[in-house]
Amino acid sequence: MNLKDLRYPLIKLPQDMELSLYLIQQELKIRKLFSILRKAGMEECYYEPYLDKLILASVGLDDGLDETYDFYTTLIEKRCKKIKPDQASIMKQAVKVYFKLVERKKARQ
Repeated sequence: MNLKDLRYPLIKLPQDMELSLYLIQQELKIRKLFSILRKAGMEECYYEPYLDKLILASVGLDDGLDETYDFYTTLIEKRCKKIKPDQASIMKQAVKVYFKLVERKKARQ
């Protein structure tokens, strides 16, 4: 049995971190999907969900500033290009996003 095949994580994460990571994972997959659809010719879609406000609020960065939103958007776009269709890849990029957001929050304080 390989560690990568485990269904459950080896450590229990704090609930707020777990929620943030889950939301970030979903956002990465959503952005990846709609990026692919845009390349296929589907432009704007009314049904495209955005979890940015929820994610920023879950890490305590929902300050309403354009600068924060631009940072977040650039970060998500960069990381969604790097995901592969497997959970380990998505989680790896989600963790990187999470810690960049936390780092940004600490720098603001």
